[in-house]
Amino acid sequence: MDAAFIIPIIVAVCAAIQLIDSANKTEENARMPLVAAPLRKRAEEAEEARRAAEKAAERAQKRLEEQEWIAAEDGRREEEARLAVERKWFKGIRPECHPSGEDISRMKTQYHYSPGFVHVAVVGSAGAGKSSFINAVRGLSTYDSMAAPTGIVETIGTFVRYPDPHPNSRMIWYDIPGAGTPKVSDWQYFNYMGLYIFDCIIVLTGNRVLESDFAILHACEQFKNIEAFIVRSKSDQYINNMVCEKMPRGFDLCGPDMNAETRSLFLQTKSEERQRFIDETCKNMRTHLERENLPPKKVYIVCADAILAVVNNSRSPKAIDEADLLSDVREFVWKRLKSGCVC
Repeated sequence: MDAAFIIPIIVAVCAAIQLIDSANKTEENARMPLVAAPLRKRAEEAEEARRAAEKAAERAQKRLEEQEWIAAEDGRREEEARLAVERKWFKGIRPECHPSGEDISRMKTQYHYSPGFVHVAVVGSAGAGKSSFINAVRGLSTYDSMAAPTGIVETIGTFVRYPDPHPNSRMIWYDIPGAGTPKVSDWQYFNYMGLYIFDCIIVLTGNRVLESDFAILHACEQFKNIEAFIVRSKSDQYINNMVCEKMPRGFDLCGPDMNAETRSLFLQTKSEERQRFIDETCKNMRTHLERENLPPKKVYIVCADAILAVVNNSRSPKAIDEADLLSDVREFVWKRLKSGCVC
């Protein structure tokens, strides 16, 4: 075939191929925006989500820091308040107790408070004779099956509730431990144990009157509805100890061979030491109450055996103030029930 004929055909084919390529590129270029647009949108949405997540994380971190700051401020204020109270206490200014309604409700639930009854708390240091006292006022000996266990081991926060077994009695006795222990400060004890819910508090003292005893009495003064009694327990034991110190060497109180002369000396010495014990106990309590800026208050000098005798309508040679104490407590209970102030 003639070259002059072939060349124009080749040129025409090449031109056609170029036109086809150009058309294909134009079509691809036309399709590219349709593919790229969704990709850009997804990328933009992902970026927006990332930024939103960063802002949320920043807000969460800010809230956390604010909460930590608030907690730190609350802790600082509580510590300042505690130190302020302690400073006042050391200066002789007793902190006031202002329980909230929630506090009162919580403590009544804890103590199984019974509406319509008079609730009596017996407080004092370990070894003061709280259990023996509660047994005696309920007419029970130490060996009675319903008696409270006696001993000197106590655990703060553990109380024991004893309904009065006498017919028609509307009294409930509580053995409240922990006073005078290092586990709770003297000025915190009244609040910590929720003693503000009780109608009557009997402060039982031993050979020494402790700061915790006066802290309780100070707190009772803030609550006009709480009656407080100061009771010196174990008088018989202390009087016997005083007598034995005065008797001649070798004297044995429980000895079977005590002759008439020794017995006479013993009885005379006991009478003298008994009166000295009564006078000194009353004088010391007056002095302590004045020093603590507390109003005058009778101190009842008792022992468990004599209380039990009075409750059972018997006489006891050990008796001092047992009958007066029981009479005054009963009078208070009667007045409280009559007034309708128990709830």
